[in-house]
Amino acid sequence: MAALLSFLWPGLGQLYTGRRRLAVVFALPAALVLLALIYQMRQGVFVFGARLLNSDFALGALVIVVLLGVWRVVAVAHAFVTGEALEARRTLERAALAALVAVIVVSHSAAGYMLWVTYEADSRVFAPRSDLIVSATPAPSLALGVTPEPTSTTTPEPTPAIGSRVTILFNGVDSSPSRGERLYDTIMVVSYDPKTNSVQMVSIPRDISNFPLYYGGTAPAWLRINALPTDVSKGFKSPDSPYPTLVKEAQYLVGVHIDYYAVMDLGGFVKMVDMVGGIDVNNPSAICDCAYDGWPGYDWMDGSPYGFYLPAGPQHLDGRHALAYVRSRHSAGQSDFTRQGRQQQVLVDLLHKMAQPGQLLNLPNLIDTLGSSVTTSFPADQVADYVAIGENVPSGNFKQVVLDGPYFWGYLGSGAACLNYNKVAVLSRELFGEDSLWWGKADPAPTCGTA
Repeated sequence: MAALLSFLWPGLGQLYTGRRRLAVVFALPAALVLLALIYQMRQGVFVFGARLLNSDFALGALVIVVLLGVWRVVAVAHAFVTGEALEARRTLERAALAALVAVIVVSHSAAGYMLWVTYEADSRVFAPRSDLIVSATPAPSLALGVTPEPTSTTTPEPTPAIGSRVTILFNGVDSSPSRGERLYDTIMVVSYDPKTNSVQMVSIPRDISNFPLYYGGTAPAWLRINALPTDVSKGFKSPDSPYPTLVKEAQYLVGVHIDYYAVMDLGGFVKMVDMVGGIDVNNPSAICDCAYDGWPGYDWMDGSPYGFYLPAGPQHLDGRHALAYVRSRHSAGQSDFTRQGRQQQVLVDLLHKMAQPGQLLNLPNLIDTLGSSVTTSFPADQVADYVAIGENVPSGNFKQVVLDGPYFWGYLGSGAACLNYNKVAVLSRELFGEDSLWWGKADPAPTCGTA
């Protein structure tokens, strides 16, 4: 009985046998750990889970879990030894003791494993990965007939302080072998403004061309922004290495300083949605990406029959169908612009789903998926702080913009899209105020024709 009580809480068995001082000695460390856990959980389970992405925090928690497990084993064994005379002990009682110790070892080992996985997230997720971002500039391609300027070696800018505007570039990259090159088909700038406690989301069409370059000149008609890093790696002139060129170009076009990036492979997106049990979306209009006029329909890229249909209204989507939802654009009333709006919607829905308390136990699997399909420059030790901030942003304070309508100039002869970049600059001032890089500056000149 004494061993069972100390299993439930260290020190209870000692108290049961009248050893009050030992009861306090065994109970106090466990009580301190419980109080620390309650304090760390004060902002909710999701924020606590985000804190575990900080390698220092995860390592400290791992050490505490191991030491607490050892302490519990000692408390149970001591209660068993002192609880009754040795000669009175039977084989069944020893078996019960072994079972209690086994439960402690298994449970603390499982918790330790989870913490070890989160500890490794720092090196797996929060570090550049060459399979997701084109980072090095090889010798220029003679086929393009251009020579890149030397790669920029400027000192990295300091990270923004908590409480100041922070902006992230989100990219979804299609790096399937059949492509032969990485295409950054999702280009979304997400900015948080602490002054107004609001979030601004701006999606840049993947097929735009003839855009003004941040280092001077205009992109040629054959170059599309989703292939910009790949083209820089092949020899297109840029003062920076391939992926930073895309980051700085998005920063220039949208007109807000980009502090960090996050890149996800499309295959990883499918795994992540499945990992959280799917997502719930409200489809604004029916989608029928079906065969017509020579178009075979949506390509599932897995050998399945072509075609994707989704009714309007509330829908629960697994990873495969969520990917189709954000990629499909060949349907009546659908376009690259409408799917960009769905991409913003799915990003918000996915974050809400990941914020549910039940996802904490799923954290090792999520980290494993993130580690194999995501890379980000966001500092791990600030994730929890911004998660806590984000949870307090009212839904009405999310401003979601797709650069269509007045911002869309039309299509070029090559089939690429072109924007009214002067009107995008006006939008930038409206969204970001004095934080806009276009604040107090003249609008860029139109590059596609008369605005």
